[in-house]
Amino acid sequence: MRITIARRIACVVALAATATLLATYNLSFADDTHAKAGARRNFTDQQSQSGIEMVERLIITPHPMSASQSNSQRGRQTASCQRATSSVTPSVERTLSNGAHLRRLDRLMTVSEAQALSAQLKQCGAVIAAEPDLMMHTQGTAPNDPGYASGLGQWNYFAPSGSHQGGADVSGAWDITLGSGNVDVAVIDTGYRPHIDLQQMLSGYDFISSTTVANDGDGRDADASDPGDYAAAGDCSSGSAAARSSWHGTHVMGIIAALMNNGLFGTGIAPNVRILPLRALGRCGGYTSDIVEAMRWAVGIDVAGVPHNTTPARVINLSLGGTGACSTAFQNAVNDVNAAGAIVVVASGNGGANVVNQPANCSGVMAVTANAIDGDSAEYANIGTQIMISAPGGGCGTQSLNCIPGYTADGPAVYSLGNSGTSTPLTDSAALKYGTSMAVPHVVGTIALLLSMNPALTRSEITTLLRSTARPFPDNSACKLTANLGLCGAGLLDTRAALAAMPGASPNHVPVLSTVADQQVSFGGTLRVQLQATDADGDAITFHVDALPAGANLSSAGLLTWPNASPVGSRSLIWTASDAVGSSLPGQINITVTDSGSTSLAPVTGVAGGRGGGGSMGGDLMLVAGAIVVVVRRWRRR
Repeated sequence: MRITIARRIACVVALAATATLLATYNLSFADDTHAKAGARRNFTDQQSQSGIEMVERLIITPHPMSASQSNSQRGRQTASCQRATSSVTPSVERTLSNGAHLRRLDRLMTVSEAQALSAQLKQCGAVIAAEPDLMMHTQGTAPNDPGYASGLGQWNYFAPSGSHQGGADVSGAWDITLGSGNVDVAVIDTGYRPHIDLQQMLSGYDFISSTTVANDGDGRDADASDPGDYAAAGDCSSGSAAARSSWHGTHVMGIIAALMNNGLFGTGIAPNVRILPLRALGRCGGYTSDIVEAMRWAVGIDVAGVPHNTTPARVINLSLGGTGACSTAFQNAVNDVNAAGAIVVVASGNGGANVVNQPANCSGVMAVTANAIDGDSAEYANIGTQIMISAPGGGCGTQSLNCIPGYTADGPAVYSLGNSGTSTPLTDSAALKYGTSMAVPHVVGTIALLLSMNPALTRSEITTLLRSTARPFPDNSACKLTANLGLCGAGLLDTRAALAAMPGASPNHVPVLSTVADQQVSFGGTLRVQLQATDADGDAITFHVDALPAGANLSSAGLLTWPNASPVGSRSLIWTASDAVGSSLPGQINITVTDSGSTSLAPVTGVAGGRGGGGSMGGDLMLVAGAIVVVVRRWRRR
């Protein structure tokens, strides 16, 4: 062990800062521990601050003219037609290769205004076509969940860039799939907290047989919710320290399947898959006997005294472990799960040693170690010959001498879901943790995406996909040291590369909106507008309208109905269409409510804002370390 004086001083500073921040913010802490996130993309000059795309040019295709008519005559006729039909006079910017004119407007217009002008130009008979020169965009999926992009945000999902080589490039995979509701993932952990950002939940089971460990007053039952795993000093062993509730299972489940694009907290890797919550860890941990029965039940194998599981999982997340060689009990359970066609993914352990914990050292499991944001092996992460792959777990890399986990920029933890209660549950919150427990759900979420693309994939095929697409560890990683070669697995998890290697994988095309003509309705009358969009992939489309007027309704098929329209005036509504992967660019519906007895129309509320959001921690919140800062770099650095 090597602890420098500077590191000791840094610890004191970090602990003081931690106490101050804890007094200011309500963060959830637990065993594996913590990170955070504030920056949004600036709007381009093609967008207003409301996010509506603006148009500055038209593409005009004139009618063919005789050879005696010059280009200048053609330009003058087109301009004359424009002056006759609009108060806006465009100027010629250039002639395109097909003879069409690119004309710049003398003011920015909304898409609907530019489309209306284009229609007028065509009606005048001087042009074949006129259309806005619209900006095209890459068809990527950038979630609007505040915890995703603010600050370092969910760095663990980002593509490798610069010194940040540890992300799994999950965001690059979302153009292919967000997962399927037909894929079920079992998480055997502390149970779950009902959370506003965690909705795809199946009916699980509480497998804890000891009432002391259960912490909920009874033994096994059908309630897999987490009552808290807090413990008083001495509860777990003689001299053991007091422990706050970790809400560990909720954090793990959030990494896998937190909702996307709801403006709340962060997002999950596979937000469309379903979670089967199984509670086997409670106060002071969980018994092997309970865990192995939960493993069997998870895949549809009956367990005495427990109702049959009608929603068997394809993959099991085990963010747990203990010392020692793989026991017969665990090995038999793994064998049974594999025979049922399911996959077991297990954490390697947090001892910072070259020994893999059980059950990660059992035959037939996928053992996962953890890496930091820089791609280095995390200082706490166990490594060994059984490791299949490394995934983001947060904290400091083994080679980062001045890093303080969860506090310095090179040691951020993993952002996911939690609860504000320190003992019993209170309110939904986010939590920042680091550990091999956090690495496992990254692999599980990736497997869920692969199974969503092809449910027939076997464990062997998935293992090959993950290994063959893993990225090499960076040159400064402890995994490149001679003493550690072959102990860190195939490399760094790359979710996008794994999905892209699937036969038939292709980017998703988001829906394209059809233009909605300006609408007019009499005061007290009923407005009906049918919204339409097309999806090049043939995916099912869902329609959304922000800030519907009071009494208005939007059907699942996109029919907007507004009975008893009021008040008199004009308003604009923003609407989008989405498929299972992403959303369209926004459109605008301009509505005027008229009153025959009025001589003028008073303006009503302007362009509607976003759907809103909340629940995430403030964008300027610093990363907070755990109550005890890990400062010892393991002998692996030598």
